[in-house]
Amino acid sequence: MYRRVFVLIAGFVLFAGPVWGESVAEFYKGKTFRIVVGLGPGGATDTNARLVSHVLSRHIPGHPRIIVQNKPGGGSMLAANTIYNNEPRDGTVLAAISSSLVAQQARGEPGVRFDARKFQWVASAFDSSSMCAIRTDAGVNSLDDAKKKRLTFSAFSKGGLSHLEPVIFNAVFGTKMKAVTGYPSGGAQRLAVKNGEVNGFCTTFQTVKSTEIGMFEGEAKCCKVLIIAGDQKIDHRLAKGVPIAELLAKELGKSPEDIAMLRALNAPNRISITQTFAPGVPKDRVQAIRDAYEKSYKDPDLLKLAKKAGMDLKPKRGEQVQEIVNELLSMPKSVLTKMKDLISKS
Repeated sequence: MYRRVFVLIAGFVLFAGPVWGESVAEFYKGKTFRIVVGLGPGGATDTNARLVSHVLSRHIPGHPRIIVQNKPGGGSMLAANTIYNNEPRDGTVLAAISSSLVAQQARGEPGVRFDARKFQWVASAFDSSSMCAIRTDAGVNSLDDAKKKRLTFSAFSKGGLSHLEPVIFNAVFGTKMKAVTGYPSGGAQRLAVKNGEVNGFCTTFQTVKSTEIGMFEGEAKCCKVLIIAGDQKIDHRLAKGVPIAELLAKELGKSPEDIAMLRALNAPNRISITQTFAPGVPKDRVQAIRDAYEKSYKDPDLLKLAKKAGMDLKPKRGEQVQEIVNELLSMPKSVLTKMKDLISKS
């Protein structure tokens, strides 16, 4: 009896041994590595994922096949929930999602079925600032004009990037911007602006520079930048003369709570376009993909593609992303409660 049990256990050990001792390169060899983009085609998140996919395999041990899969919904909430709860946790599935989801968790917004602290963050692509733009034929020449006229803005989902900017700017500066939710991608949002369905859109300044400069310059020009979040002036021709939200708030003598809300609004953009694994993915594979992304963002071929696309990459490693995620989840409760209340009433 004991001998039979011993032989059975030995058989399991022999069967499992090669898997337990499998190197990262051995694991990824012959595999398909999926980047699940939480937004539709045509936006900055999708564009970034597809640029990285051109060089990523060469930097991953075992050189797996790379595919990009779009899974839009809820401003990338659907993709985040799916990766966290339903996809394999073996290191073959990565999420490319909006960092605004972390702020949504901090505020206790509905729909969050993940804990951002437990995600295994791989990288982020940009360090940018939020901004809102308006059509040139909207009859608005300044932020003061936006206090007098009701304006519509395309947005992803309630409480996410592109919806939160109008809500907070309205509360702090008295503007009358209405976010119309339900657009699946940044590309769809901007198409709505081009077609005149809405008056404007909000995104990051990096997105405007990289994917939609033609909306602001040249023959197809239709828009201008109305306001930029943050507390630093931006050295770019599109930002010339545009008010910087936190600087303007201080100049106007706004309350500390108002300034704190503006800071909380822009904080996720320090890690704009994040890539992450679910909890449970083996640590050696997480580190290997972190290394691969770091090398990819420095790859001369990727840098050429990024320059051609107008992308000014400012990547961070997963460890740095994790630190900022922890900061976002530790924002003052009073500020988060006020923001949540404003969102619910919008």
